[in-house]
Amino acid sequence: MKYLALLPLLFALIVPAQADFYEGLAAYKRGDHATALKLWRSLAIQGNASAQYDLALVYLSGEELERDPVKASYWLRKSAEQKLPRAQAMLGTLYEQGEGVAQNYLVAAGLYHKASQEGDPLGQYRLGMLYKDGKGVVKDLSQAVLWLRHASERGLAPAQHNLGIMYYRGLGVPRRYKEALKWHSRAAEQGDVDSIITLGLMHFKGEGVDKDFKEAYSWWSTAVAAGDEQSLSAREAVAAMLSESDLAEAKRISEIKRKRIFPDPPQ
Repeated sequence: MKYLALLPLLFALIVPAQADFYEGLAAYKRGDHATALKLWRSLAIQGNASAQYDLALVYLSGEELERDPVKASYWLRKSAEQKLPRAQAMLGTLYEQGEGVAQNYLVAAGLYHKASQEGDPLGQYRLGMLYKDGKGVVKDLSQAVLWLRHASERGLAPAQHNLGIMYYRGLGVPRRYKEALKWHSRAAEQGDVDSIITLGLMHFKGEGVDKDFKEAYSWWSTAVAAGDEQSLSAREAVAAMLSESDLAEAKRISEIKRKRIFPDPPQ
């Protein structure tokens, strides 16, 4: 599923409701998924909206249980019916992607809108993207920018990346490279590789910032370190344009960025 990469963030946003829920969350974090599932399933059956939501995420992730989007949609619907915003948003992603339910952009948009009104960043991000693409709603780039900005201000990296694109291309807003640079920078600091690549390009071309080949090298080098092989040729091309001393400095900056954005795992 396209949004599985967001599951760690979604687990981090959990707001426990009672003691058993805390126990389940603690068990999950220490890797005891069986205990977490036992506790959450019991609470979910009792009608606990947060437990229903988290049980659904486990069915989506396929950890401990076989991945089952149909069961995930069942528990998300139960939770969403209790007006839990994050459940409404996640159920919307299932309808948007046709995972465990029949694909329906109109239903997805409705769920995203409910979640967005309560400040859910995933709902705001996906609603913005539906407005951008005209799926389930009438295409409206100004509304896309509005909802992407709300999600970006709440720190959601994919929203920040896409808001950066809107400003870079002048979609729904006047083209403003400095604003694009700001949002791509925020997304890049959270490890968004596409924004990291874009920052290399913007520094190379001098868009929204003074032209700086060392910075371009450092951003593309960071993208390479994150596994983007296509940035390798761009990095090597700009390296050929640097003096020996500037290249050494660019490499030093690259390593600082890499350690900050993609720190080495603890030994």
